[in-house]
Amino acid sequence: MTLVPTVDLSTWENGDRAKLAHTVDEALRRVGFLQVVGHGIPRATIDDMCEATAAFFALPVGEKLRSAPADRASDRGYAAEGTEGLAYSLGETTPPDLSESFVIGAEHIDGEDPYGFFVPNIWPGSPERLRSALTEYEAEAHRVARVLLEIFEQALGLPGGHLGAYTRHPTRTLRVNHFERRAGAPEPLPGQMRLGAHTDYGIVTVLYADPVPGLQIHGPDGAWHDVVPDEGALVVNLGDLTAQWTNDRWRSTLHRVVPPSGPGPSRRRSVAFFFDGDHDARFECLPTCRSPENPPKYPPVLGGEHLYAKITGGRTLEPSDAMNTAADRN
Repeated sequence: MTLVPTVDLSTWENGDRAKLAHTVDEALRRVGFLQVVGHGIPRATIDDMCEATAAFFALPVGEKLRSAPADRASDRGYAAEGTEGLAYSLGETTPPDLSESFVIGAEHIDGEDPYGFFVPNIWPGSPERLRSALTEYEAEAHRVARVLLEIFEQALGLPGGHLGAYTRHPTRTLRVNHFERRAGAPEPLPGQMRLGAHTDYGIVTVLYADPVPGLQIHGPDGAWHDVVPDEGALVVNLGDLTAQWTNDRWRSTLHRVVPPSGPGPSRRRSVAFFFDGDHDARFECLPTCRSPENPPKYPPVLGGEHLYAKITGGRTLEPSDAMNTAADRN
């Protein structure tokens, strides 16, 4: 992946922190994506997650639909192919995405939950190991996101804990996407994607993906570029709230998942952990990212209000009017 640099997170604990923070800053200024190794997630945890999710998606559709939420706008449980469209989060109208998904998230919060971000997860009866496998993987991805937040603080010239103050009770979501083209499937509709072009919504995304083509990012040159992660590596990208924090010093990069180019069956899985901050935190331009010559580009926004508008747009297939940091890009 020549466009997306690789960084070793293990050097944060036992290496040159300043060098790592500078490398991350340069990459996020240029493209908004990283590939990370040395993340410390045990191989067994990744393998268990992959095996359990493969077993779930292999079930008949009717069996999987038992784990669908009663409320279509809810960001929990199973969503069948053709029922979501991520481009709607940018206010776009497109054909539904050619993917199915299973979503879990944090369930408990001390205090109010006005947006329903901490509702109970929906667990299927089969496979039984899905709950333990996804819960263990989610905890590891959360740990990685916390390490990244520490690196971001140094890269942005902020005191330790400055960004952490926005994540005391963060919205945390793990979304497993499954893309499968079966023999005899019809051709996609014009403009139809496995996941439509979108930016992520919150602070940072930690992604495990099968080393299979499909993910594309919108590069600084205005073209779409393929991103295939190395075996065992994770892909990291930023969300809209970080773009607002940094006044577009770092960008939340447009990305999509395209249908396979060749004929015949095709399968791909991705597992995205979204670390999206506190619902009651006020996100506005950071002090190190503004000046009289570079005033804030975005108005302040409450984290929960922003996330709710983005999530419901994709789930209900209605264009969102939430902040769009990609408005100047095609």
